[in-house]
Amino acid sequence: MTCLKLSLPGTGTVPALLTLPQPLTAQDLLELEHAVAGTLAALGRDLFGAGSGSARQHAVSRPDAAEIEYASWMPDPGALEFASWAAHMRTSAR
Repeated sequence: MTCLKLSLPGTGTVPALLTLPQPLTAQDLLELEHAVAGTLAALGRDLFGAGSGSARQHAVSRPDAAEIEYASWMPDPGALEFASWAAHMRTSAR
């Protein structure tokens, strides 16, 4: 079995690596997209949505309004990497 390794850049951190088995179908990719989004949402709830005074709440500082606005104007590096990978997969499947 061959594997595809995706590197997802993080802000000021070591990139996250995702290893996927090959071949991937469109359905596999859709399920993976939902699973990753759900997992990251759960992580966000764990980091930011815990009760007051918990250790998790202080693990990562919350962005202020200016940081959120700035980030909304910047391209998402993960989306760019994913789009590049998806385009590569479409062309190699032909």
